[in-house]
Amino acid sequence: MKKENVSAYRWVILIAAIPIIVSTEMVWLTFSPIASVIAEHYGVSGFAVDMLATSYMIMFIIFCFPSAYVIDRFGFRRSLVIGALLTGIFALTRALFAGSFAAVAVSQFIIAIGQPFLLNITTKAAANWFPFEERATADGLLTMAQYAGFAIPMVLSPILVESVGVQKMLFVYSVIAVISMLAVLIFIREKPAVPPPGPAYERDDFSRKAITSLFKNHGYVLCLICAFISIGIFNTILTLIETILKGRGITPAEAGIIGAAFVVAGVIGAIVLPIISDKVGVRIRFLLAAVALLVPLYLGLTFVKSFIVLTVIAAIAGFSIMGVAPILFQHSSEVAYPAQEGTSLGMILLMGQISGALFVLLFEAISGASGSVTAPMIGIVILTAIEIPIVTRMKESKLVDQQKQA
Repeated sequence: MKKENVSAYRWVILIAAIPIIVSTEMVWLTFSPIASVIAEHYGVSGFAVDMLATSYMIMFIIFCFPSAYVIDRFGFRRSLVIGALLTGIFALTRALFAGSFAAVAVSQFIIAIGQPFLLNITTKAAANWFPFEERATADGLLTMAQYAGFAIPMVLSPILVESVGVQKMLFVYSVIAVISMLAVLIFIREKPAVPPPGPAYERDDFSRKAITSLFKNHGYVLCLICAFISIGIFNTILTLIETILKGRGITPAEAGIIGAAFVVAGVIGAIVLPIISDKVGVRIRFLLAAVALLVPLYLGLTFVKSFIVLTVIAAIAGFSIMGVAPILFQHSSEVAYPAQEGTSLGMILLMGQISGALFVLLFEAISGASGSVTAPMIGIVILTAIEIPIVTRMKESKLVDQQKQA
């Protein structure tokens, strides 16, 4: 396809948006790898520290639809600016008032409000700036930013808190957030003067009717179910990786390496798989292959005892589940037509936040009652297997078929 109408500034949009998405995820997981240190530093319970991370799930559920409304009515730039301001300003207050746990917690909850305003712009930004055959690629790069934000604090927080202390650690994160905020304010534009080539049909405005229509859309409902299961499982494994592995003689340090392999391979997958998907014009085969592969991989995470083998399994699992996530996001946006991109993606991510919190609670309850993680891990395997017949019922979107014929 000719690219005369494709603006080169589209890559500036990605470069300017990626750092703030990385920042919000870094702020989210700042305390997760050092929870015991933070609890001792402030003299609070472990549950209180856990709430600093849980704030993101709570605020996402509350502000998911308001962010979708802003994106669909006013554009992704305004949503990105709101999220960037909340992240940058209150990451700074979190550092300035680091002596008070209450101030840190309040700042954390306010920063969490900004997350849906940042994450829900993915498919809208891609649709505004990128030709159809590059949109899954753009989705993949923006999704990759989230994954990078997961991985960085897992390595950086323990190093910083040990070397410079809690307050200076928070200042490091605040500097990154403020610089990222400024990049959004300076460089982000809503759309190019000439729309990119590819399908650009009118979409319905954000409304109760538009949301209701999505639940009547068979193809989109299948995407919601897959997102509910897949993202929930991903959040559970990422949150409880040490708990899952420690009964097999895996040390916390080794569990951290296995978790890092899971995330880093996922970052690579989120770049590679969407690019290939765009090149070949196929979505569903990638989703089906990933889900089918994850069933034996999750069985491996349940029973394998070798550190090296577990690291390899985690890497392949991360590459698969995180690599196809942006493909699922793009496919859901395509089959959701004529619903706006902000609405369709917002609901997909909302399902993942709800299931993430639910699956973590269920995992801990079942493992606590049984005295082993085997039962809840088998549950994860079964849920993943259930996805296979669901994905086989999916069909490529009409937009993909039309693009192939163009």
